[in-house]
Amino acid sequence: MKEGYWGKYWRRRVSRRRVLAGGATLAAGSAAILAGCGDDDDDDDTGPDTATGGGATPTAAAEATATQAADTGGDTGGEDQAADSGSQPEPEDRSRYGGRLSYTYPAYPTGFDPSITITFPFGMSTSYSQMMAFSIENDEFYPDAAQSWEQVDQETLVFNLREGVRFNPEASDGREVTSEDWYISLRRYPDSRANRGSNVNELFFSFMDEGQGATFDTPDDLTLRINQNKPFASNTRAFAAASLVVVSPERLAAEESGDLGQVSGINAGSGPYMFDEVGETRISMKRNPNYYEHPEDIPGTRFNRDFPYIDSMETVIITDGAANQARFLAGDADYYGGVDKITADQWEGQPNVNIQKGPAIDDGSIMIQLAAAKWTPYPELSRALSMAMDWDGYIDVVLGGEGRRSAPVSPTAFPNYALTQEEIKSYQVYDPQGARQLWEANNGPEIFPELDTTVPAWVADYPNTQFIGQSFEDSLGVKVNYNPLELATFIASANGPTGTKDWHFFIAGNNAVATMPDWNALVAYTPDGYGAIWGGNWYKGVNISDPWVNPENPNYAENGGSEKGEAVRAALEITHPYARELQDYADRQAAASDDEERAQILKELQHRIFSRYCCTFPLPTPLTKYVAVGSRLKGLANPPDGDQTAAFGMWRAHDIWLEG
Repeated sequence: MKEGYWGKYWRRRVSRRRVLAGGATLAAGSAAILAGCGDDDDDDDTGPDTATGGGATPTAAAEATATQAADTGGDTGGEDQAADSGSQPEPEDRSRYGGRLSYTYPAYPTGFDPSITITFPFGMSTSYSQMMAFSIENDEFYPDAAQSWEQVDQETLVFNLREGVRFNPEASDGREVTSEDWYISLRRYPDSRANRGSNVNELFFSFMDEGQGATFDTPDDLTLRINQNKPFASNTRAFAAASLVVVSPERLAAEESGDLGQVSGINAGSGPYMFDEVGETRISMKRNPNYYEHPEDIPGTRFNRDFPYIDSMETVIITDGAANQARFLAGDADYYGGVDKITADQWEGQPNVNIQKGPAIDDGSIMIQLAAAKWTPYPELSRALSMAMDWDGYIDVVLGGEGRRSAPVSPTAFPNYALTQEEIKSYQVYDPQGARQLWEANNGPEIFPELDTTVPAWVADYPNTQFIGQSFEDSLGVKVNYNPLELATFIASANGPTGTKDWHFFIAGNNAVATMPDWNALVAYTPDGYGAIWGGNWYKGVNISDPWVNPENPNYAENGGSEKGEAVRAALEITHPYARELQDYADRQAAASDDEERAQILKELQHRIFSRYCCTFPLPTPLTKYVAVGSRLKGLANPPDGDQTAAFGMWRAHDIWLEG
């Protein structure tokens, strides 16, 4: 570790250590893999920082671009567009074709069904097709399986599909994809959520949930009409998320009558690659020979005319974080992912490493998550935790001196919807003496004699969690215990039913989709997002009385008491006034067509969240996103687009290539 960062902090701010000296790799986003929900982030596997990057500010104009695309055949402009109608595209450089890209992953995938799994972006993003993407840098949509789309009114969205998109040879006999296939695929998400333990958040699909009144029309093979059950201002942005993809209906295995089925096998998509070999320690992918040619007149999409440049890809499964780093630094892996500033400085200039940089817009997507069942009966103790946190020290030490305060809506990605730094700081006050007094006055030492947290066993070290734990120990005098867990157990521990949380706090991340404020960091707070999963006691079948937790309720540890849809859907009831208030705010902003009205609602909502002090504290975030890539990997865009699947980033970029 470079002494300059940590040592400077010790000398300037404190007389005793606030963190345990160790490696410099930031593990802040290690939990992001459990909440990504097929959104957009690509670097959440071996690279510890899994937050997103960004640049241009998405605004209401982004939604208008979708309507424009309907009128222009999906051609929404961009910096690569020909200067005039007489210009011709540059001839494609065929010398870039070939080679195998190698990557390291920390665990065997928890599944291969895109409506369920969120832990394998490498395979899901490359083997399936999405409707379109959204360039954060250029603030515009780019078509993929859809050639154009139109928001007819607030509750009617029509997609015009591209002709010639075909499944891979092992799916549906390689036939063309139709609107009926998309309908079957999209209607599965509520079923997967209710019956199959899906981690895909309902925020992405609730507006088209048939169980809540939505309907679909397929007047012909290339037209899909979604009659939404409610207005949703971010609906087109949701379709840029990598979860909403088309699957082969013939690859769905129904378990009983009326069951919509789960993907059977591994090759069920129409994306640029298909699975080749799947083993316990290595998974490889090859080109899909049925992949369709792309028009040459769509700028900015990062497509080649026919296939991606790279022949094949492989992921090598290594659960040890230090071994993952060593493999990358030795040049045996072509991509690592997000790293913190200290690590970026250490790795800069090494022969097998390139550090890419871009503006970070993942504000608030990394957070201290409290187990709500344990903390909501004691609001003053939650507030004491916030006062015990050394917020500026976190920026100095963990972020290398470059950072900003964060909020439930990103101040960088959505400045018109965000609170100011001064407003955020008024809630995030570091007062260790006041925190200790508040803690002791409210029986904190008796209620919480120790605090337990989980940490990712697949990263080399986790100074961010250690810094937070040391802040709590120094300010409150409470012992913090760190429990390392491998990936599947880590996810189960974080997302388990209310009564099964085996931690008091953990550092969570949500793979914030920078294109939509609903998802960004806000999703961690609202009951229709992860407020009901991590907190677990706002709704989702936990019918509780005030206070929020009633351990005597038989549904308390069951999250609904049933594994089948009707019983769970019948129990989707928000039972606490504060949770109901948050959801009402979230619903109103999602339906607001006027941008100023939406901004006002979102600001009021954030003030309400901050004043409650439960159960999620957004952590400061960097000013710059650093991404480590191998020296032979060429053509990958810098953050914000390069590390975003939603922006045709790493796993969806066809024009990246391997040198040598």
